[in-house]
Amino acid sequence: MKNIHRYTLLASLLAGVSAHAQKTPDIVTDEVVVTATRFEEPTGKQAIGVTIISSEQIRESGVQSLPQLLARQSGIGFRDSTGSPDPQIDLRGFGVTGDQNTLVMVDGVRLNDNELTSVRWSSIPLESIERVEILRGSGAVLYGGGATGGVINIITRGPHQGEKSADVVLSGGSFNSRGMASNAALASDSVGLSVGSQYDETSNYRDHNALRQRNADLKLRTLASGPALTFAVGAEAQDLELPGARTNTQLQTDRRGTSTPDDFANRESEYARLTGSVPFGSGDVAADLGFQHKRANALFFGFTDFSSDATVWNFNPRLRLPYGGAGLQNVLIAGFDLDYWDYESVRTGPAHVKADQTNRAFYLQHTTDFVTDTRLTLGARAQRSGYEARDGDSNTPYASGTQERDLHAYEAALRQQLNQATSVYAKAGHSFRVATVDEIYSQFGGPLFDPLVAFLEPQTSNDREVGVELTRPGLHGRVALYQMNLRNEIHLNALTFQNINLPPTERHGLEFDVSKNLNDIVDASFSYTYAIAKFTEGSLNGADVTGRNVPLVPKHRASLGVGVKLAERTRLSATATYTGEQYFDGDETNDFGQKMPAYTVVDLKLSHTISHWTLSVAVNNLFNVDYYSYAVRSQFTPGLFNAYPQPERNFFLIAEYRFGT
Repeated sequence: MKNIHRYTLLASLLAGVSAHAQKTPDIVTDEVVVTATRFEEPTGKQAIGVTIISSEQIRESGVQSLPQLLARQSGIGFRDSTGSPDPQIDLRGFGVTGDQNTLVMVDGVRLNDNELTSVRWSSIPLESIERVEILRGSGAVLYGGGATGGVINIITRGPHQGEKSADVVLSGGSFNSRGMASNAALASDSVGLSVGSQYDETSNYRDHNALRQRNADLKLRTLASGPALTFAVGAEAQDLELPGARTNTQLQTDRRGTSTPDDFANRESEYARLTGSVPFGSGDVAADLGFQHKRANALFFGFTDFSSDATVWNFNPRLRLPYGGAGLQNVLIAGFDLDYWDYESVRTGPAHVKADQTNRAFYLQHTTDFVTDTRLTLGARAQRSGYEARDGDSNTPYASGTQERDLHAYEAALRQQLNQATSVYAKAGHSFRVATVDEIYSQFGGPLFDPLVAFLEPQTSNDREVGVELTRPGLHGRVALYQMNLRNEIHLNALTFQNINLPPTERHGLEFDVSKNLNDIVDASFSYTYAIAKFTEGSLNGADVTGRNVPLVPKHRASLGVGVKLAERTRLSATATYTGEQYFDGDETNDFGQKMPAYTVVDLKLSHTISHWTLSVAVNNLFNVDYYSYAVRSQFTPGLFNAYPQPERNFFLIAEYRFGT
C-alpha cells in the first residue's frame, strides 16, 4: 500500500481519542443490516467496513436531503450540474463517472439507471428512511457491476407490529420553496400497511431552474413469525427547468442567469416489488421480483428534443445457510440474479436508439467466525452480460451491434477483534463495470456523421483496503487506507465527444471518521478524506498522461459537525464542509493552468419540540460563499471554462407533526 507514512498521524489520533468516551452512542441503533449479505443480520454480523446511519442520526444531523447527508461522510464527493435535487454522488474519487461507479440500492433493489443519468435521490424522502448503509469499495460479488466505488443501500421505513402512527412535514423558504411530506402506518400483530407521499416546489437559485417533485409509495408486509412477504409500489414525477452553465465571465456579471431559457428535463416512473423469505432448516430462502417503468422527455440547447422509455425487470432468489463444526460458526450465501433492461429513445438529429441488456449471474459468499474472534469472508461472482443496441432508423452495419461478456468478481476479507472495542481488517477484491447505452451509442460518430454503435471493453478494478474500527460507549471511529488499480476505465473523450476506454488509472487514499458524545449536551463528528486519482501510464489524444491527475477529484475533503442540546427539547446542529482544489472536467492533461477553487460551506439548523410538533429553521451556506461543485474547461479557447454556480445563503422553515403509537 502506497503512502502509508502520510497517514500515521491520523491512525494515532483514532486510537488516542478512545480514552475519553462517556456515554452510549447512537452510531448503530438498528437491530439488523441488509447490505452485508442480502439477508437481515444482527448488528454485530454486518459486512466488514460497513457504515450505518440511523434514522435518529439523520434527524439530528440537520440535513434536508439525502445527498447532503452523504456528502458529509468520508470518501464521498458531491457535485451538481443541473440545480435538481439529484446531484452526483462519487464514492472514492471517480470524477465525472462517479454515478456509474457508486451502486445505490433502495431496500436491496438497484436505483441506478442503465443510462448516464444521476440517481433519483429525490424519489426517497428523508422521512421515509429507516437507515442508510454504506459499504465502501466493495459489493461487486453480491450486487454485480457498477460497485467499484462502493454500495449505498437505503432501507425505508415499514410498519411494525401494533403500530398506529402518522407524521406530516411542512416546509418553506428561499427561492419560493415549499413542500409537504407525509407518512402513515397501521398494523396488527400479523400484517401492516404504510403509505407515504411528498410534494416539493421551488424556483431554485438560478433563473429558469424551477422544480416540481411528486412522490407516493405504499408498503404492505406480513409481521407474524414464519414466512415474510413484502409488497411495495410507488411512483414519482419530476419537472425541471435547465438553466445551463455560466462562463467564467458570466460568473462575475450574471451568476444566476441562464443561456438556455427553453431547456427542460421531465421524468416519470413507477415501480412494484415483491420480496419474500421463508425459513429453510437453520437458514432462509429469499427472493425479490421487481419491475420499473421510466419515461423522460427533455429539450437541450433550445432545439434538441429527447424522449426515452425504459423497462426493467429483476428476479433475485438466494439462500442463506448457517452451519457449525469444529468450534466454528459458518454462513454460506448462494444466489442467482436475473436482470432485463429494455430501452428506447428518440432524439433530434434524427436518432432512434433501441437497446436491451440481460444480466445473468451466480454468486457465493462464505463467512467463518473463529473462536479467536476472527472473521474470514470469501466470495465470488460469475456473470454473463448480453447487450444489443441499434439505431432504429439506420440500415448501416455500424449503427447496430451485440456484445456478450463473461465477467467475474471476487472478494476476500479478514477482520480481527483486538478487544471489545477495537478491530482491524483487510480486504481485497476484483470488480467490474459494463458501459451504459449512452456510452456505446454516438449520434454523430459514424463516418458520415451519422449514428454509430461502438461497444467498449468492460472496466475492471483490483481493489485493496486495510482499516481500524473503534466502538466504545460514546465513541465510534474508523480509519481506512485503500488502493484501486483500474483497466479500461470508461470515460467521455472531451475532444472527440465519444466514449473510450482510458489508459490504466489508480486511486488510493485515506478515510477517517470519528463521532463522539463529549457530554450530555454536546456531540461532535469529524470526517476527512485524502484521495489521489492518477493515470499510471499511457496517452490520451496524443498526449502522455502518465502521472496526471484524474479531473474532479479533490485531494482533501473534510466535514466537522457539532450538535448542542440547548434545552431539553431544543437542539442546534452546525456543520462545516470543506472541499479542496480539483482539476476541471476535461483537463486530463492537467495543462489548463488553473483549478476549480476550494470552498467551505457552513450549514445551521435549530429545532425545538413542543408536544407533537417539531419546529425547525435551517440556514444553508451561512457565510454566503460563492462556489461551484462542477466545471468543465474549454478544449478550444485558452482560459475559458463553464461552471454551474451553487446557491448563496438561503433559509428554510420546517414544521413536523407526529402522532400515534
